[in-house]
Amino acid sequence: MIIKKIKLKNIRSYTDGEIKFPEGVILLSGDIGAGKSTVLLAIEFCLFGIVKGELSGSSLLRKGCNEGFVHLTFSIGDKEISIKRTLKKTSNGIVQDSGFLTINDVTQQLTPVELKQNIIDMLNYPQEALTKKSFIFRYTVYTPQEEMKIILLGNKEDRLQTLRKVFGIDRYKRIKDNAKIITGEIKQKKRGLEGFVSDLESKKTKVMELQALSGSIDSQKTKIADELSILNMELRKKTEEHKKLEEYSIKIIHLKKDLENFLNKKALRHEHKNRISGQLRIIEEQLNKIDAKENDTDIEELRKIIKESENSAESTEKELNEISRKLAEINTKNKLSNEIKDSIKKLDTCPLCRQNVSEKHKHEVLSSEDSKISYFEKEIKILTEDAAKLTKKIKDTKEALNKYKIKEKDHELNMLKLKDAKSKIDIIDNIKNEIADVDKSLKDIAKDEEEIKKSLELIKNTDEEIKKSRNEIDSLTLKQKKYEIEIASSEREINSLKKQIESANDEIKTKEKAAEKINYYIKLLYWIDDHFVSIVDLIEKKVMLNVHAEFDSLLQKWFEMLVDADTIKVRLDEEFTPLIEQNNHDIEYENLSGGEKTACALAYRLALNQVINDIASLLNTKDIIILDEPTDGFSSEQLEKIRGVLEELKMRQIIIVSHEPKIEMSADKIIRIEKYGHVSRVSA
Repeated sequence: MIIKKIKLKNIRSYTDGEIKFPEGVILLSGDIGAGKSTVLLAIEFCLFGIVKGELSGSSLLRKGCNEGFVHLTFSIGDKEISIKRTLKKTSNGIVQDSGFLTINDVTQQLTPVELKQNIIDMLNYPQEALTKKSFIFRYTVYTPQEEMKIILLGNKEDRLQTLRKVFGIDRYKRIKDNAKIITGEIKQKKRGLEGFVSDLESKKTKVMELQALSGSIDSQKTKIADELSILNMELRKKTEEHKKLEEYSIKIIHLKKDLENFLNKKALRHEHKNRISGQLRIIEEQLNKIDAKENDTDIEELRKIIKESENSAESTEKELNEISRKLAEINTKNKLSNEIKDSIKKLDTCPLCRQNVSEKHKHEVLSSEDSKISYFEKEIKILTEDAAKLTKKIKDTKEALNKYKIKEKDHELNMLKLKDAKSKIDIIDNIKNEIADVDKSLKDIAKDEEEIKKSLELIKNTDEEIKKSRNEIDSLTLKQKKYEIEIASSEREINSLKKQIESANDEIKTKEKAAEKINYYIKLLYWIDDHFVSIVDLIEKKVMLNVHAEFDSLLQKWFEMLVDADTIKVRLDEEFTPLIEQNNHDIEYENLSGGEKTACALAYRLALNQVINDIASLLNTKDIIILDEPTDGFSSEQLEKIRGVLEELKMRQIIIVSHEPKIEMSADKIIRIEKYGHVSRVSA
């Protein structure tokens, strides 16, 4: 991370200011109270927003102003990043408004929390920094002078816990605390499961009792089922006997009905015979009246004559039609010739050539037409006579044809009468045969009737036997239903017991699994308490020792660069407290001179920075450090040593806040801040 530029609007003593930061060592120079530290606070605010108990909106917004903002531009790798955070005065106090985040010219509006989340992600800080104080930023980039003094002079336990958080070693304590929470929850679950499985044995005993009861009921059901099987066989036998009795009774009823039907049929046949006999007499009389001669007529010869007559009449009509056609044609021609004669007589000029018609020509035409007319009249006379002859022939032929057809119809009618009479004779013969059959069947019926009477005599007590059989079947059926109800009841009871057994077995399985879970929890508790926590303690001690060794080495290195090592030395105790040794005697930090205290605090600060950057190697703030009044109380000699310290840091950007003029010799860029009438500004 390299800071490029910051712009402040109504932030503390700044009404409107802009500062550009190059790479290298930058000195923010100015008198005490000029507004140098405000720039550092503004940078932190723009990155992380308001931090409760650390950085409030009321401490940043300029008094009397309703709105202000900080606009910070910086780079991480090849990304150009710009953040703008706004403060507003409301009825609820001074609050953050939504801000803007621009990455490589792509801008998005975000809430304060979203802005902080994005910055933490880009700086590769742990996510816990989202809701807590950012120790990593405070102890790697920017630590206010007062806060470092608190760490050095404060309570040892507080200092140790703070450093544990800074180094990330407090995670081991959290792991152990979480392990205690987990073991507590496991113990609670274990107690709950122990209560759950307390009745496991009684459940198993209950299942055995239910199984025994189910077996007893099943045995009883089997016994009843055997009795029911015997009963069903007897019931089937009785039912078959009863069915035979009913069938025999129905057969007798049918025989009686058949006998009655035969007697009725015999009476009907006698009546029918009498009626047909009368019809026979009538038919015989009709047959006697039929003309025998007519019956001898050769109908085929008659039909041949009719056919020849029809053909002759048809041929004659065709001939007459042809003569009529020729007669009409000659009449037309005769009429035309007469018309020509009439027109030629009156014609003086030819209508075509317009020449005069001579008498000679007229005479020639008239003579020609007279010859034609004479011929036509002779032909008309001949054709007329022929037509008259053909007409008479047709008339005579049709009259003869009508007589033949009448004779044919009379013959057909006579034949129909004869056929009808013969059919009636056949009917009478059939009836006679049928009556003979009826007489024969009646004899058979008489024999069957005798047999039926004998059978009826033998089974005169059938109704009583049927009634007795029905009562026996009803009794057996009631007993059958009773057995079936008992079996169904046993099956329901057995099914109910099976469900209870199945439910109990499921519960037993669940409780057995719970018992297995209890054993697992016991082993897990043993492993967490006796192994895991011990391993975490061991890892914590080793990590703390490594951090302590590196911290102690770096602290001595930086302190020796700032203070003469021959007269005074520094080291860390187990609680990371600086122990000062002067002339082979331990002295308290409070007894050091102002410059020595500052040197010790700066060495502690630089050592802290390097240790954190080494532990968290992926941080994106390793290229920058901000030092707030790092030389307060330094002697001239110590101020001269600062340049060597800054060079040894080997960082791309070092921002120093100081009012010491000699520090300017160590800076690559000096930014002077002045204050006029309560307003800070960057001087030219």
